[in-house]
Amino acid sequence: ALVGPSGSGKSATAAAFARLGHPVLTDDVLALLDEGTRFEVQPAYPRVRLWPQSAESLFGSVDALPRITPGWDKRFLDLNGPDYKFQRAPLPLAAIYFLDERSTDAIAPKVKPVGAREGLMSLVANTYASHLLDKPMRAKEFQVLGRLAESIPLRRVSPSADFGRIQELCALIADDFLQLASCAST
Repeated sequence: ALVGPSGSGKSATAAAFARLGHPVLTDDVLALLDEGTRFEVQPAYPRVRLWPQSAESLFGSVDALPRITPGWDKRFLDLNGPDYKFQRAPLPLAAIYFLDERSTDAIAPKVKPVGAREGLMSLVANTYASHLLDKPMRAKEFQVLGRLAESIPLRRVSPSADFGRIQELCALIADDFLQLASCAST
């Protein structure tokens, strides 16, 4: 899962992964099913929504992707097409990557582990529609997010400010994820 505030590059990174042949499960909102001993990510709609700048950077032209709706510049990548894959079945959540602001630091992109406390605060900050929850529901959400932060590997990602290095970012995340998966299986 890629988590971060609006404009952090979640959708652009998901589209870059799609261009590399990876299936995409969801964009914008990640719906979790709490199975008690694990968390499952539910599939959403087969599209990745992109701002014009991201569409141009990834696909060479803003017009390479259709508009979501007339009168709005936001575009979408259709994952039903022959060149992309949409993951239609739920998958277990295996890691969370928190996207920081893009960095001009020469060592960006980089990935580092995040502790459960810091991860919990990042999860709370990035929940959707929590203002609609009453106090008991908010307490339940906090308890579930606490279990999530304790049971799922958490990582902080510093993407490069150079959008041309997004494939390097994807490779770094994929390598880290494979390393986590190999550690979990041993």
